[in-house]
Amino acid sequence: MKRKKIPKLLISLGAIVLLLAAGEIGLRLFWEMSPSVKRSFYQRSRDPFIRYELIPNTVVDERIRINSGGFRGPEVSVEKPKGVFRILMLGDSEIFSYLLPEDAPLPRQLEKLLNEKSHILKYEVINAGVEGYNTLQELEVLKYKGLKYLPDLVILNYCLNDPEPGEYFFGDNFFARNSATYRYFMNRVKKGLIKANRKKLGIKTEVDEFYYLHSGSRLRNVRNAIIEMADILKKRNTKLMVNIFPTSSLSVKDFKENYPYRPLHALLKSIKDDNIVFVDQIDEFNRLNMTPQSVSINYQYNESHKNAAASAVMAEYLYKVMRENQIIRDGSDLTVGSIPNSSVGTVLN
Repeated sequence: MKRKKIPKLLISLGAIVLLLAAGEIGLRLFWEMSPSVKRSFYQRSRDPFIRYELIPNTVVDERIRINSGGFRGPEVSVEKPKGVFRILMLGDSEIFSYLLPEDAPLPRQLEKLLNEKSHILKYEVINAGVEGYNTLQELEVLKYKGLKYLPDLVILNYCLNDPEPGEYFFGDNFFARNSATYRYFMNRVKKGLIKANRKKLGIKTEVDEFYYLHSGSRLRNVRNAIIEMADILKKRNTKLMVNIFPTSSLSVKDFKENYPYRPLHALLKSIKDDNIVFVDQIDEFNRLNMTPQSVSINYQYNESHKNAAASAVMAEYLYKVMRENQIIRDGSDLTVGSIPNSSVGTVLN
């Protein structure tokens, strides 16, 4: 009996499948979308949407320690103790604050302030900031890392470069989450299209860049991510605060008439959702007559990151807005025994 010949088509299909499988394995092992920041305490994330993350249980130096959850700061248990009001702060390098000692970044200053003013509850503020993260990564951190800590409030700290990089927004679908081959080709295509578009538009300055980032699909991606955060938290009866950081680079001479980004602040605050409270720190900076030079760590070297004094001002303003919106409230009518395990926000003065 003659052996049946295997059709050439099946051989070709098998070869294609093997090549694709080999390519997928190779890309998973050796390729990743370049992280925005490369330091010894970062590692590749298993979550392709987060891309890279802090290495848990790392002591970088006397200023920086990473806890077991992969967040900067002291250890925080996943289980929330009774009588604790927990705040999750999402953000990028402005919140991570690499150049500041551990007690100086905004999350720690807010935690200290709240605990000084509280006679009943204990407050925990988790610093989930990672250098270079964009809004989509911060959404992913909320969904797959932050929610398990049962936050009573989430604060998204927004900087004007947060819509980038555009080539990273290739959609949340089965192939994006499970295929390195799909991510590779989509990343290459979008990167090329964005590069051509930027060249066509003649983007050269920081002002050009930030207005470009807050237009078209980039702005839609940011809006959608923020609204998704608000919707996720609304189901848990948890508010989302969006804390807008003024830019204090060399492109900014003052926070008043010459501030070039006020329309972008207004654009962000035009996002309508009844579960979002916006906090625009430029209002407080102007009230206190603060300048870009006074709030930056090192203005003359174009170091836009905020210093410890500016972080203290922002913490005070966040506290004020929380009180005004009854996210935390006067609890003189409550006793310790009447506070539920869900930790209703209570501050005593």
